[in-house]
Amino acid sequence: DETDMHLWLDPRNAAAMVEAIAGALAAADPENAARYQTNADATLASLTDLNAEIAATLAPVRGRSFIVFHDAYQYFEARFGLTAAGAITVNPEVPPGAKRISQLRARIKEAGARCVFAEPQFRAKVIDSITEGTKARSAVIDPIGADVAAGSEHYFKMMGNLAASFEACLADPS
Repeated sequence: DETDMHLWLDPRNAAAMVEAIAGALAAADPENAARYQTNADATLASLTDLNAEIAATLAPVRGRSFIVFHDAYQYFEARFGLTAAGAITVNPEVPPGAKRISQLRARIKEAGARCVFAEPQFRAKVIDSITEGTKARSAVIDPIGADVAAGSEHYFKMMGNLAASFEACLADPS
C-alpha cells in the first residue's frame, strides 16, 4: 500500500487525534469528561503553537530539495512546504545497492538536493557513499524521537528536533 502511515508528523493530524481520544475517554468515563476536555484544550493550544513555531523555523528553507532515508515524511513535508527529491529505500530493512546509490547521486545533482537525511538506525557509511562527489550534506532525522525522553513533552520535543534537523541541514552554509 502506498499510504504513508506517519500521520503524526503533521501537528494538525495530532490535534485531530487529541480530539478523538478526548471524546472517546469522555464517553467511556463521563465522570471525568471535563478533565479530559481541559487536558485536550491545553494540548490543542500547544499543538497550535508548535505548528506555528515549526512553520517559522522552516520558512527560510522551503523549496530546498533533499533526499530522505525512507518515504515517511509526506505529512510533515506537506504541512510545512518542504520538497523531497526522493528516498534512499522503499524498505528500511534493505540497504541500497550500488545501482541505487548511483541513481541517488544522479538525483541529488539533478534536483540540487542540499541534504541527504539518515535515520538513527541507518549506517552513516551508506550516506557517505551516496553524498560522495555531490555538494549535498548529511544529517539524521528521527520521526519517532528515539532519543527523546518519554513523557508529556515527548511529541513536542521530537517534532522540534525534526524541524531543527531539517533547518540546519537545508540552511545556507555559513
